[in-house]
Amino acid sequence: MPHPIESSTTEHVQNEPLLTSPSTPGALNLHNKIFSMDNTDVDNVKPTEECHEVHNVDESDRLVGQLFCSRDQAWHFYKGFAREHGFSARKGTTRLDVEGNLKTQEFCCSKEGAVSKADIDEATTLKEVGVGMSQVMNYLTQQAGGYHNVGFTHKDLCNALQRGKAKEIVDGDVNALIAYFDYKKHDNPGFFMTYSVDESGALYNIIWSDSTSRSDYTCFGDVIAFDTTYKDNLYGRPIMPIVGVNHHHNTIVFATAIIADETSQSFEWVLQNFLEAMMNKSPISVVTDGDRAMQRAIKSVIPYAKHILCSWHLSRNAQANIEFNIQKHPWVIEKGNTRNLWEQAYLTGHFFANIRSTQRCESMNASLDIALKHKKTYLDVVRAIEDGISRMRMNELKADYLSSHTKPFQITKLVDLESHTAAIFTRESFRVFQDELIRETLYRIEAEIKSLSDECQHYILSKYAEKNRKFEISFDSRTKTLICSCKKFETVGLSCRHQLHILKQLDYTYLPGTLIQSRWTNDAKASAPTMLI
Repeated sequence: MPHPIESSTTEHVQNEPLLTSPSTPGALNLHNKIFSMDNTDVDNVKPTEECHEVHNVDESDRLVGQLFCSRDQAWHFYKGFAREHGFSARKGTTRLDVEGNLKTQEFCCSKEGAVSKADIDEATTLKEVGVGMSQVMNYLTQQAGGYHNVGFTHKDLCNALQRGKAKEIVDGDVNALIAYFDYKKHDNPGFFMTYSVDESGALYNIIWSDSTSRSDYTCFGDVIAFDTTYKDNLYGRPIMPIVGVNHHHNTIVFATAIIADETSQSFEWVLQNFLEAMMNKSPISVVTDGDRAMQRAIKSVIPYAKHILCSWHLSRNAQANIEFNIQKHPWVIEKGNTRNLWEQAYLTGHFFANIRSTQRCESMNASLDIALKHKKTYLDVVRAIEDGISRMRMNELKADYLSSHTKPFQITKLVDLESHTAAIFTRESFRVFQDELIRETLYRIEAEIKSLSDECQHYILSKYAEKNRKFEISFDSRTKTLICSCKKFETVGLSCRHQLHILKQLDYTYLPGTLIQSRWTNDAKASAPTMLI
């Protein structure tokens, strides 16, 4: 089965000129491989004169480097090729760049990724007797005579089975769920819920969020994390909690979705409606498990958000994939090409509130695993999720009381500085601050550089017994701004030990406002809306 033709362009309008060239020699095989193209300067390349004609498959070598003067012309060519060789074509995934301009357009066989009823029935039978999905996929691949003949991927098969289960959903179950949500909305005007249905009118995707979660998002929605590792026991559908971290460094849930499958279309639907619920406020950073469909959805819906791969999933997959000859291992090559999503050098300086893992979703998943050991209705699933959220909120109330009505122990001689920050930060934020304050004693000022302006000073710090490790600090006395080369404040939102060392040398008895992020303070929710409609 032919794989997609993929073309790239920086043009936004569909009918404007498109010129492409192969990304690698020999990348084009219209039957077995992706037609991969990159952006080519329109002034330096002439379109192929016969690009509208249908070529014989034996002439595929001549098709390498095929150029088209527009996206429509490429589509016309592929439709002709498909007709000549006995299959129909369709347009596949469209991808946009961060500015919303068209980047790639895939053309593929109309059956690309489709799973036949016979394969679905056979896979269902194998699953019912306890055969794992990987073994099912291997069996179907062997039956088809190899991966190039099977016609679909592991994810395609999973999604096909999930869609089959969706058809089994009892109408009464869905009606009870919608009625429950309607009651919640009547009782709580800030409650948000929306859902979609498939061609037969069956429930497809659903997402909901109450007024407290929506209010929390206005305060802590700068970083979100989500995954779909947990499936409900009744229909096998992915449950997708969208979580963040509050001022106590505890997990909070902004919204929850139950989706029909793990395709980019479903993820896009979730993110679009999530943003609608959150008054179109986009997060700064998003942490996921690295699913490719998720990556495409994030680029499409929230292109300006920094996407970070979950460190826990990355470590686990590395252990599973890396053995010998790692230089040529496909997983290693893929992660090397996407290292901007996980390598520390690319993440330092970008705020992600110390969330580096989707493991924050695990507390919710663990609650569901206990509550839903036996087959339950959708209403039972939703109530189990609400129980988990209620426990999180009770823990937040306890942390609020502890931060407001108790005093932490002071562990340094910088009494005034500790007292000042203890009154401002939540208890957990203050603990992180204290940890840095203890370690500032390991550093000394190696050099002080005077700038042309008397208000600005630059310092070089070195670490005790590690003189080769140096950090640069700049201080503006007018604005009381401290910038450190380690970028911890920009990344986490709390002062680093190097900044605190300079403050001590300058005899500061308080923490300047420029080093206080309100999201980590006792007053983080002071300006949060009390009712969202």
